[in-house]
Amino acid sequence: MVGNFGTAAASPAIDDDRKIQAKTVKAEQRPWVRSPVDFMRLIVSALAVGLSVLGLGYLQGTAAGLSSDFAQITRTAPGFFTLSIYATFDVVASLVPLAVLVWILVRRHWRLLGLYFITSFVVSLVLNALAGSIDSRVPGVPNPPDDLPSWASELVWTPEGVGGLAAALVVSAPWMTRRWRRTAWLLLLLVVPAEMLVGLAAPSGLLVGLATGWFVGSATVVAFGAPQRNPTHADVLAGLSDAGLPLVELARAGVDARGSTPYFGADDEGRSYFVKVLGADERSADLMFRVFRWLRLSGVGDERPFSSLRRAVEHEAMVSALADRAGVRTPAIVAPISLKDDSMALVYERVDGRSLDSVDPSEITDGVLHDIWQQVGLLRSHRIGHRDLRSANVFLTASGHAMLIDFGFGEVAVSDLLLDQDVAQLVVSTALDVGAERAVDAAVDVLGPAAVAAAAPRMQPLALSGATQTALKKDKGLMAAVHDRVVARTELDEIELAEVERVKPRTVVLALMLFAAVWVLIPQFADLPRILEQVRGANWAWAVPAVVFSMLTYVGAAMALSASVPQRLSLGRTTLVTLGGSFVNRVTPAKVGGIALNMRYLQKQGVETAVAASSIGLYQGIGIAVHLSLLLTFGLWAGRTVSITEFLPSGTVVFIVAAVVLAVIGVAIAVPKIRRFLRTVVRPQLSKIRASFVDLLRRPGRLLVLVVGSAILTLSYIGALWASVEAFGGGLSVAGIAVVFLAGASIASAAPTPGGIGAVEAALVAGLTALGLASAVAVPAVFLYRLATFWLPVIPGWIGFTVLQRRGDI
Repeated sequence: MVGNFGTAAASPAIDDDRKIQAKTVKAEQRPWVRSPVDFMRLIVSALAVGLSVLGLGYLQGTAAGLSSDFAQITRTAPGFFTLSIYATFDVVASLVPLAVLVWILVRRHWRLLGLYFITSFVVSLVLNALAGSIDSRVPGVPNPPDDLPSWASELVWTPEGVGGLAAALVVSAPWMTRRWRRTAWLLLLLVVPAEMLVGLAAPSGLLVGLATGWFVGSATVVAFGAPQRNPTHADVLAGLSDAGLPLVELARAGVDARGSTPYFGADDEGRSYFVKVLGADERSADLMFRVFRWLRLSGVGDERPFSSLRRAVEHEAMVSALADRAGVRTPAIVAPISLKDDSMALVYERVDGRSLDSVDPSEITDGVLHDIWQQVGLLRSHRIGHRDLRSANVFLTASGHAMLIDFGFGEVAVSDLLLDQDVAQLVVSTALDVGAERAVDAAVDVLGPAAVAAAAPRMQPLALSGATQTALKKDKGLMAAVHDRVVARTELDEIELAEVERVKPRTVVLALMLFAAVWVLIPQFADLPRILEQVRGANWAWAVPAVVFSMLTYVGAAMALSASVPQRLSLGRTTLVTLGGSFVNRVTPAKVGGIALNMRYLQKQGVETAVAASSIGLYQGIGIAVHLSLLLTFGLWAGRTVSITEFLPSGTVVFIVAAVVLAVIGVAIAVPKIRRFLRTVVRPQLSKIRASFVDLLRRPGRLLVLVVGSAILTLSYIGALWASVEAFGGGLSVAGIAVVFLAGASIASAAPTPGGIGAVEAALVAGLTALGLASAVAVPAVFLYRLATFWLPVIPGWIGFTVLQRRGDI
């Protein structure tokens, strides 16, 4: 690998043949790529779909009134004038898809033609499947015009038409010029006010179609890619020539150039250059990166993004020039240059050498490390922050001197925080190459112990670059070694890490799930007085069997867990373990804590780690099989007494869920990393579970206990829910309640919240009300059930967990 500004062997001489080459290069074939712009568009379009659906559901009166008022205003204009404008917009917009299709055929973009038909088909399929829901929620216009000619009514656009055209424009955009893209989108967007102009329809349905088409088109581009939008060789050469820097040689440089497209070039006098090209893709990637860091991190000194790519490039050029003026060894900047389509290029003098991440660690001597830190010391003395000081941005010249390159994130007049962050980044990055001891010692020798101590709180993965974080995952003990060496070489007693994480991803998921659950539950409290009346009149004697059934769940779980391993386990001690799981599961998502507790317990009982892991997998697998068997059994039983189809999902929902599942399977098959994970991690674990199951079949006694224990576990939960419903008057069949619990638990098990908080309540209340139970009864019944099975066991679970710890059983 070579560095950003040179190669291992530079060749400055250029022969006469090269001197007379034309200063243009044959148009290159643009590769198909997935651009950050495409991902950004996909996210925004998904938000647009969500907003349009919310508007469709909750702003029906507003949409109808807006359309009616708009039409009422325009009726003051002459009818011929209004209809002419309406017809012009609709007819011209109707010609856009035909014009796009003809253009594709004339230009022979066959791949685009395929995408054109794929998106049109998908949009039509989705919107036709949702047509009933959309039509039922699109309000009629209160005062529709009664004097429109028949041809005007026939020009009305449907959501399918608008969505199909939007999707076609998205996938065609990479081939279209900016002027034609804007014209086509303007015509499409004017369709909505044109429909409102004559008062034919409210805009909410068209907006849903428009957003859906935009999203489908964006998803298609992300899935299949699009031609790269960056400037070509010819574009770069033309821009450089116009700026007074004609080159006779320009070639892509296979180097690490974050956020840019790098080139090596040479002019007719033999001078070599490094050209760093930035376009719309790099600008979008930078914006996404900055937004992500702002949402995820705090106290890392990030500044607001620049108003344009030009300002960002000018800033990098300025920081590079100031660093050079401060005496820092860095490649001299030649000029920032403007290219076509608002792209930019930064031209540096080319230097012979390699980046530090491509140098063999044996070549990184203590002298090289001290030289690197001396350059950093110069930056610090002039308060210039590099902000990306990783090995890839440290350059080792052919003469053995260190250079600092790539000031794309650089800042001037920075605070101590950013200076400390540079030190932390470089210490950890060099430690990956030469080890913690040498990396820390070099920094302390040059900068002094105080500077390294001040940077120590930022020596943590989240405060470092993505490349450094990835490398640290392969050397998990390195960060601890760096901390130990920093403590040894400074006056620190211990390192107190800075708080840099604004919000954890898991917290966001939990918040979204709780919000969705609360959103579902809020309507159930509309009749709060009746709910309170039901609570006051409840037969609280039924709470006793609800609690008894809750305790039986832990006995059933203990029976199943004991039978899943070859060794004989104490039923009483194992029951205490499952009860302790009720405590740890309250603070961990998706029963992760309980699984870890079971694993630890089995290991303490002498079960080998591999056997314990496969046994827990077998325990979980048999539990799922019993759960599904009971769902089928009670479903058939309930079908004779009640209509369970009322709370089964509609065909549309089933279709959407099936499509999502197939899409996930397709992605899993298509993505190499996921395939590798399935092959190297999931498949071996499944093989172990299968071996354990085969062994279990040879021992029918253990199999029977495992099945019976799993059945007791599930049936006891059903009994607790039944008793809770009876406490408030109930009246539902046991079979119906069982189906509600089994179906609701299956849905809620996907929730990442501890114990499925929110999701369980929402699913059970919805199921009980679907069976005919009044919401004023269903809500307190579900809360009593959750009190008995979720909240009350926490205290005895904590006691059991403490006892197990003292005994050394976990």
